[in-house]
Parts: sequence; C-alpha cells; structure tokens
Amino acid sequence: MAIDEIIKNRIKSLIEMHASGLAYPDEGMGGHALQERQNNREGWCAAALNIVYQFCPNPESAYRKRAEIITSRYTGGEIDYDQVGELRCLLTYLLEDADSGALVALADRVAAETFDSFLEHAKEYLQSGNKNESGVIAGVIFEDSLRRICNKHGIKEKGENLDHLISTLVKQDIFPPTKAKRARACAHVRTKAAHAQWDEFDAADVKSTIEFIDELIALHLAD
Repeated sequence: MAIDEIIKNRIKSLIEMHASGLAYPDEGMGGHALQERQNNREGWCAAALNIVYQFCPNPESAYRKRAEIITSRYTGGEIDYDQVGELRCLLTYLLEDADSGALVALADRVAAETFDSFLEHAKEYLQSGNKNESGVIAGVIFEDSLRRICNKHGIKEKGENLDHLISTLVKQDIFPPTKAKRARACAHVRTKAAHAQWDEFDAADVKSTIEFIDELIALHLAD
C-alpha cells in the first residue's frame, strides 16, 4: 500500500472514531466518565494533529496551520467538544482534497525528493531534539521501504501488516533473523508514532530506525 493510501485510511479511521461520543457535550457527566472522555479527546486530537503533519509536512500548509491553531487552544487545559468537531471537519476536507488529487500525494513527494533527501528531514528533526516529528517521518519511510522491498521480490504486501511482511522476508531468505529483529523494532516506532504514543519510543529508537532505513535503501532499493 502506498504511503498516501496508508495515511488516508488513518484519516478515515479517525473520522469514524469521532462518532463515538467525543464531540458530544459533557452536561450531566462527572467523575471517572468525564475524565475518561477527556483523555480520549486528548488522544484523538494528538492523533489528528499527527496525521495532518504526515500528509502536510510543509509548515506553510493551510491545513497544518489551522490544525495547530485549533490544538493550541487547549494546551494546558481541557478540550471541549467544539474543538474536536473542528478538527474532525478539517480532516474531512483534507481527505476530500486528497481523494480529488488537489493535494500532491506524499508518495510523489518522496519520489521527487528521493529517499535520501526525505530522510534528511527526519535526521534534522532528530538533531534539533524533535524526536516525535522525526519518528513520524522515519516510521512512514520505513514502512514504505519495506513494502517496496516486498514488491521488488514479488511478495504480496497490500493489506498485510508489517510483522507478517517481515516474517515473509525472513522465510524467503531476504532478511536474516538479526535484520528481522531490527525491522520489528522499527515497526514499533512506526506504530507508536502513527498513534501519537510519544512515550513509547525515544530518540535512540528513532536514530536506530533512520540508520536501518539507510541500510535498507543501500542494500535493497539503490538499483
């Protein structure tokens, strides 16, 4: 599955999650139930902002700027249902633009810039102490690289998760077990960054992911 399709599917899932009560008023709620809803809102908003960053890496993107304005209003405070609704509406329009071709596909940007130059963004973020942003970019490139390697060797990758693909690469003697272990560590970063679970990986994990991607490109995708 191409990078932009992966991201569009994630946007769709976030829009569907929105319907689970996150945008309903809190009247009559209290205690644990209210706190749980607030926690779910915070997680959902973080994931929504994360996916906008993935599809719109340009800081000047109108979608990115608007998402940052919406989320900045609840920094250090509680998130109300209006803010969740605003972000949901933003994701809906972003998805429509992506489906219509109004946005340049992320995969096309990767091809235009080449893997090496796109990886530079991840390296620069990491060097400047922004491991979350670096993890997002590195995770997306890792998954795309792995799927490209599978395609190159005739391995069906569409609809398959990363762990299955890694196991298949081992079975076909494309990856040795030691490389598979490193690939699964990178897949962990990919998953956690995609779901805005920032505490589940650290800068060292991102650094290892970037180094492994460099190896994959040199050994499997350079020709």
